[in-house]
Amino acid sequence: MRGSLRWLVLLTAIGCSRTPPPPQPAPEPVPPAQRADTVSPPSPLLEPTPAPRIYAPVRLAFVGDINLGTATLPDGIPPDSGRGLLDRARASLRGDLVVGNFEGVLADTGTSVKCLARLTPKEQRRRERLRKRMKVDTLPLPTRPNCYAFRTPTMLAPRLVEAGFTHMNLANNHANDLGPAGRESTEQVLEGLGVRLYGPLGRITVDTIRRGDSLTTVGLVGFTTYPYAYNLLDIERSAAVVDSIRPLVDLLVVTFHGGAEGIRALRTGEAAESLGREPRGDLRRWARAVIDAGADGVIGHGPHVLRGMEFYRGRLIAYSLGNFATYRGFNLTGPLGVTGVLQLEFSDARMLRAARLIPMKQLPREGPAPDSDSTAIHLVRQLSAEDFGSTGAVITESGDILPPR
Repeated sequence: MRGSLRWLVLLTAIGCSRTPPPPQPAPEPVPPAQRADTVSPPSPLLEPTPAPRIYAPVRLAFVGDINLGTATLPDGIPPDSGRGLLDRARASLRGDLVVGNFEGVLADTGTSVKCLARLTPKEQRRRERLRKRMKVDTLPLPTRPNCYAFRTPTMLAPRLVEAGFTHMNLANNHANDLGPAGRESTEQVLEGLGVRLYGPLGRITVDTIRRGDSLTTVGLVGFTTYPYAYNLLDIERSAAVVDSIRPLVDLLVVTFHGGAEGIRALRTGEAAESLGREPRGDLRRWARAVIDAGADGVIGHGPHVLRGMEFYRGRLIAYSLGNFATYRGFNLTGPLGVTGVLQLEFSDARMLRAARLIPMKQLPREGPAPDSDSTAIHLVRQLSAEDFGSTGAVITESGDILPPR
């Protein structure tokens, strides 16, 4: 017991005399860059967040039918290679895109079978007997009345560029007047001059408009009622075409060549139209369908007269811009000689900010010129109100085109 007590006293003494442990150092402040609540710099492997897209405002100008002259009619070619034919309209043909509808074929050779009469076997035998009796190798082929085929000499094509045109639509009934070879010739001539084309089946244009750091891509697609172009008779297919193009561009304008023709075609009907027995489209239903599919505007031509305009879902539909520069082969009597330039301005938000109709008139063999009487404005205002009522565009005395109040 005495020994155990001695060990206990010794252990207690050792425990009491142990040096206390050194104090723990105070924690040093963590630099801001190392704090857990601080955002670390982005990894070089991660893409930075893109800056918001800035859209450029866009200015567009549209006109109706253009035919600078034709070798298929007597006195069908303007003097001096057409110089001066478009000079009086040039001041109004201004925009990032200036667009017209080219009616005809650009070619220096070739003949058309478009207007040849279809002979019955009996008529063919009669012609053969006549040929033998006259002792000639061939007889002139008979043609159908009131049928026109246009072949525009290529020397006239530079007038389009000089006037300011940048784009031409080839979706119309005269683009095929010389068949596939004629269409190919037209495309080669215009593209050689730097004019951009759309309208043939499978062909659209996409242009990029830049202003500083802002840009907007603009698409154009054309429709008509013939198999070499997008067919407006098939409304469901037309909407599908527009829907497929919509994601590719910021701004999409659709043009069409359709409807009845002539001085009696001023009104835009609510039913399908025709030219004789040829169907030319249910234009109201078609135009609204392509806007539902994504078009930002619809511009028409084909009736050879101006027609009314309406707004649908805030988008402008101009149902016909009439004849613009048609030197020969087109009747220019009364309303058929009334024309104009449609100017559109889209804002940086891709909405229609301003629209205006510049009134012009066309006298035979003189080309378009400004009209101080503003006949086009009065005519389109009246037709818009009569045909479309509450959706009709409001046209001011100065030609400004406004949505209905």
